[in-house]
Amino acid sequence: MFEIKDEIEQAFREGYDKAIKDNSLEFSQDLRTIAEYYGFPSQANMLCEESAEFTVALNKLRRGHAESYKNVKEELADVLVVALQLRILLSKDDIDEIIAAKVKRQLERIADEKTN
Repeated sequence: MFEIKDEIEQAFREGYDKAIKDNSLEFSQDLRTIAEYYGFPSQANMLCEESAEFTVALNKLRRGHAESYKNVKEELADVLVVALQLRILLSKDDIDEIIAAKVKRQLERIADEKTN
């Protein structure tokens, strides 16, 4: 686990609070257009690339480079844009069902940890 400096932690919390208030995806048709144009193999490769860039940005943040916080957000956005495209290509309903099961399982683990 890594420590995040106070100002960065505050920025994370502000972003989280903002996201909770607006959880819509107004651009889902745009994502579908992009996903269908490039196709699964291309976008799967792109997700690998964007994930690597996110990892690099996050490692810089972990090392205490506060200025890299903005880059972490940019790289996370890139990862999510491509991941959402793959969600469309692989069947949104199937992926959402898997996500729901994983979230439920993790909440059960948290509940177990709290009781132990």
